[in-house]
Amino acid sequence: MNAIKGTNRMIWDDMRLYLTIFTSIALGLTAIYVAIGFLFHVSYTSQLFGPMYGGICTFAIAGLITLYPVAIGMGSTRIQFMKSFYIMGAGMVAGTMVILHVIYLIVHLLNTAGWLEVTLFQPGMLYSSRYLVLPYLWMDLMLGFLVLGLSVFMTVCWIRLGMRNFLFLLFGLGLVMSLVVAFGDMRQFTLWIAYQNRMLVFTVLGVIGGALLLSTYPMMKHAPLVRKSSKD
Repeated sequence: MNAIKGTNRMIWDDMRLYLTIFTSIALGLTAIYVAIGFLFHVSYTSQLFGPMYGGICTFAIAGLITLYPVAIGMGSTRIQFMKSFYIMGAGMVAGTMVILHVIYLIVHLLNTAGWLEVTLFQPGMLYSSRYLVLPYLWMDLMLGFLVLGLSVFMTVCWIRLGMRNFLFLLFGLGLVMSLVVAFGDMRQFTLWIAYQNRMLVFTVLGVIGGALLLSTYPMMKHAPLVRKSSKD
């Protein structure tokens, strides 16, 4: 097995592991929600996307940190590793959303049939209160890519800058955002967002996530095998 196939297989196995773990968590929560609805005949709304988005974030952070030095040690180049990681990351997002929406569809059918009164909140409900499979799936995909891109970008910044500089960067960004919120006219901005097409807003978020993901490519071309220490 050459370095490219070995890298692809290693990232694939890692992605499959995280997908299995967080899918199991989501299925367990679904079973609990459904059991409560059936046994106690109660009507309530809960959410399931948190654990699944958490799986994407965990794969992006833990996978990148643990697999990167191993892949380079196996003979893979940094460029090849990042290409493989991007492809597997996109697969992680797609697989996560397909599984999530299969669960959504089953719960929706139980609701439609009148057997269950438990509702699972979906981001797509901000677009339409009527259940629409493709728009709901698209909006979740866009949020998934935003989570992936943001998680990978923050992890790469940590790898390249070191803990101390990374925390300084976070503090600076937090300070700037606080000043913008405090002195900017956020009410007008919020109203402007509220009147925009929700599908367009979520698509833009997905594009931002993709841009953040691709921006890590030049950052990792000459990245060290180990993270900088907090003193660097």
